[in-house]
Amino acid sequence: MALKIGKIEIGYRLFISLTAIAIAYGYIGAHLCTLWRTDDYLGIGFLFTLVIVAIFAIPQSLGGLLAAIAAVIIVYWQTPDISYSLVAVGVCLGLYLVNFQDLRYDPRPDQKLSIREIVATLITIGFMVQVALLISKNPVSWINTGIIGAIAGAITLIGKQLIYTDMPQKTIWKLLGLFTLSGLAIGFAIRVFIYAAPKPLILY
Repeated sequence: MALKIGKIEIGYRLFISLTAIAIAYGYIGAHLCTLWRTDDYLGIGFLFTLVIVAIFAIPQSLGGLLAAIAAVIIVYWQTPDISYSLVAVGVCLGLYLVNFQDLRYDPRPDQKLSIREIVATLITIGFMVQVALLISKNPVSWINTGIIGAIAGAITLIGKQLIYTDMPQKTIWKLLGLFTLSGLAIGFAIRVFIYAAPKPLILY
């Protein structure tokens, strides 16, 4: 089963992972709006730089598992209730198992990591940590921790899924850019709407 986006055809499992990444960018877009309203231009510059470099880093990263572990640690740190951490782990593993058949085992025991792969891995971990912290600012719920787990699972999978589509590298950048920047814009727009919505009048 495949979905067609313009001239690009992708499997539904890859679509699930891309959607989870888009949701992560949506949270970041919402936070960028908050920083914009408070004139925190330094924060905007840092966060916007991170989300742009992450688009290029995530497909090349070998640290998806480390990023997922970091996300679960943050969930436990923010909400020291093991049940929420288990929800994040369960959703992450569930997404991984659903998408497992998209992956191929490609052992490289004698090949050292390149500088590019190391940098991409560090950026991916930093991106996942930032997203998990942003989502954790919301009231604790099964939904929020489940979303963190889904994003963590997608981060673990998305690089290999994109590579194994056998699409040209330029097409991969376009596809990932479409989902990530769309998520960023939607998150920003939703937060703008929330701030612009009239507040209820409270009479004392």
